[in-house]
Amino acid sequence: MRRDTCSRTRPGNVIPVAAIMCVFLVGMVAFAIDTGYVAGTRTRLQSAADAGALAGCEKLVVWPDQAIPEASARAECKKFAQANENLTIRDTDIRLLRYDPMAPAGSRVSSAWSITSPPNACEITMRRDDLANGKLPLFFAPVLGKNSADVRARATAYIMPAKGILPGAPMLPYAVQVDYYFAACGQTRTGVDGKTIDTMDNWTVRPDGSVVSGPDGIKEIVLFSDTNNKPGNFGSLDIGSSQNGTPELDRQILYGPTAEDFQNSDFRDKVAADGALYIPFIAGGDSGMSTSVKSKFEQIAGSSRIVPLYDVVINPGDNAQYHLVTYAVVTITQVDFTGSPKKLWVQPARLSTNRVVASDLVSTPAYGVFTPPRLVIP
Repeated sequence: MRRDTCSRTRPGNVIPVAAIMCVFLVGMVAFAIDTGYVAGTRTRLQSAADAGALAGCEKLVVWPDQAIPEASARAECKKFAQANENLTIRDTDIRLLRYDPMAPAGSRVSSAWSITSPPNACEITMRRDDLANGKLPLFFAPVLGKNSADVRARATAYIMPAKGILPGAPMLPYAVQVDYYFAACGQTRTGVDGKTIDTMDNWTVRPDGSVVSGPDGIKEIVLFSDTNNKPGNFGSLDIGSSQNGTPELDRQILYGPTAEDFQNSDFRDKVAADGALYIPFIAGGDSGMSTSVKSKFEQIAGSSRIVPLYDVVINPGDNAQYHLVTYAVVTITQVDFTGSPKKLWVQPARLSTNRVVASDLVSTPAYGVFTPPRLVIP
């Protein structure tokens, strides 16, 4: 008797199954390739937008009464964005904004700004769509009827004025009379001698920090005064020990005050719980100047430094007490300690550093002192 088997060989049965599966596999591979291509393009656009927003934002650092550098901020934003991704950027895709990180969510960004409420944020949109650069062509999606994809990336960066100084900040252990700083900014002010403060424009600070003769459109003032028996417009501060000498001044001129200076028993009562030095405060000092620090000032010529500004000084000489009302940034352009009085030429400048505490947009901030720019999702 022959026994029937329930299974028989059927050659070729797997071929139609494989053919059907291949359709799905090819579709999945095609989807993965096109999706990866779109994602990679979006990542490159985002990197370019981030670079542009950060660069444009830094150009918004200004000092009092300075015109809003709208054109240069836009140009810098576009320059750095296109350096990363060489695409057309529409003018309307770059916006200068006013951003307040301390405002309630949903009300932190405003497109309204003025010279009294200047912009502090830069936004840029990079795009591959019908508005600019054309849509991104796809490889396999046309089989499914989709030939291209819109790809966009947006970045916003902001910068904040400072209100407090942290150890390690590039701050000089010297105070400048506030009216002289504002005179250099273009305002008409009266000096310690009762006369209108004179300004000049004799020096140019190059981007590399070198100083050369010739105007650069930024006014200079001369620090120290030739008035007899009166405090001048500039003097040293005891940041740290009340017995600060030349070694401490030399170090602080070059590198700024340290945490040890802030925590010195003669000074620590002026420092807040967060370790920052906020204005206003009163500090002792000396309205004179030692020629021994001349070489240190010459070393930092062309570099930006933070200086405290005072409105009133009590007592002359090494008994001086300065009432410090805010901070500002200056660049030293020329040093001359050969005559009497000694002279130091400075001009207003800008500086961003992570060794400061951010202010809000309502309080009176430091002038020309800013935090580093930061990216944010509004």
